[in-house]
Amino acid sequence: MYVAIAAQSVALSLSKRHGIRFNRLRRIFTGLIIRSVGAQVKLIGTIDADTDILIVNHQSMLDIFSLEEVVGNDTRFIGRTGIMDKWPVSRIVDRVGHITVDQKDRRAIITLLKDVKICQGKKVIIFPEGTRSQSGKIEPFEAGAKLLVEKLKLKAQPVVIKNILDVYNESNKSATSGTIEIEALPAITITDGWYENIHQQMNKVFNQ
Repeated sequence: MYVAIAAQSVALSLSKRHGIRFNRLRRIFTGLIIRSVGAQVKLIGTIDADTDILIVNHQSMLDIFSLEEVVGNDTRFIGRTGIMDKWPVSRIVDRVGHITVDQKDRRAIITLLKDVKICQGKKVIIFPEGTRSQSGKIEPFEAGAKLLVEKLKLKAQPVVIKNILDVYNESNKSATSGTIEIEALPAITITDGWYENIHQQMNKVFNQ
């Protein structure tokens, strides 16, 4: 998988950003990375065409490529510096236009709001736990996703990734052939307590 990611980094560096060849290479390498760990990806439910932001649980680097497999190229991930600014991932992040957040910057949330607004027409994907969870449950959500949805009035849809640790365990670098399930829940309606409610809904689906 890491060899495939490094190869994608080089290939995208040599292609015109978001040209036909660039987009084709993204699709090829996404499939290659998924197959490199013996995985298949199955989408359950529907991701609405007009959804602005997907709120997704996070367990490993493979989450990103699994989501790209079912959503397509029009995705922009939000991730922290220190993770997304290390080669070879950093080159892919730069070439594609994914969003990085420097938590040490006091103006980070202002920058994030601007960056997400620029991505209008793309599927922005945020991992509200703020870190990868390998505990077998969805950890508490940080405030960032809630702020983005409410401030920018985004159409948001929760998405749950299941079985990924059974297929690829990042902590011990083991892989076993299997199917990664990605389940799209209905788009949210912003009411009092909506953020806490989707955390509960996602946990319920995750544990089914």
